[in-house]
Amino acid sequence: MDIDVTKKGQTALLTVNGNVDEQGAELLKQTFYKLNMKELTNVVIDFKNVNHIGSAGIGKLLLFYKDFAISGGGITLENVSRSLFDLFKVVKLDTLMKINAL
Repeated sequence: MDIDVTKKGQTALLTVNGNVDEQGAELLKQTFYKLNMKELTNVVIDFKNVNHIGSAGIGKLLLFYKDFAISGGGITLENVSRSLFDLFKVVKLDTLMKINAL
């Protein structure tokens, strides 16, 4: 798995390529905390090339949400497959962040 990061103004776009297993979750966490959250108001995470996310990946999303929301930031998950969208709804991630399915 790899993550490409681009910034435009106060928004960071993270494009995730590959499945988010335990190692991928750790990479996701490292990428989150390399961002300067004080300069950002939005983080968009593109899941177009992700078919699977494990519990560790969901945990890292929740951890980042908690830390980023404290500073008033918002998170959007883009291009989420139908199966991941359904999973995110089951764990109620859609109540914390905006999720746009494919």
